[in-house]
Amino acid sequence: MKRPKKLGVPEKNRPTYESEALAVLIYEFGTVSIREIDEKIKKRLKRKHLGEFESTRVNLLRAMKNELQKEIALQHESRYYIRKKQSAARGEFVEVDDFDVSLLISDAAARYPNIPKRVIEWFVPFSVFVNHLL
Repeated sequence: MKRPKKLGVPEKNRPTYESEALAVLIYEFGTVSIREIDEKIKKRLKRKHLGEFESTRVNLLRAMKNELQKEIALQHESRYYIRKKQSAARGEFVEVDDFDVSLLISDAAARYPNIPKRVIEWFVPFSVFVNHLL
């Protein structure tokens, strides 16, 4: 049975399978168990009525997340790193604008056509924030 749409909530702001899975995956680093993360995703999907856990689907999201994480970790060596300015008074500060987020989004969307573009448009800046600023 299909769940009715929530009244008053714009379509673009509704959680999706991909956005909910990525919201958990973003905090998956080397020390965290993949099984543990998958369990969190399963619970979240079930709680929000977004469908059953599909390992193939989640692994595609994980691949994109890992690729972005590695690219952002390159910092100055990344081809997407565009920061050239430096504050004379306080030294160098990190910002989301240090990376060409538009190009990252475009390249990720081309590389992962099975992931909705609006999810990529949300996730790339979030990934830069988590992996570069924090």
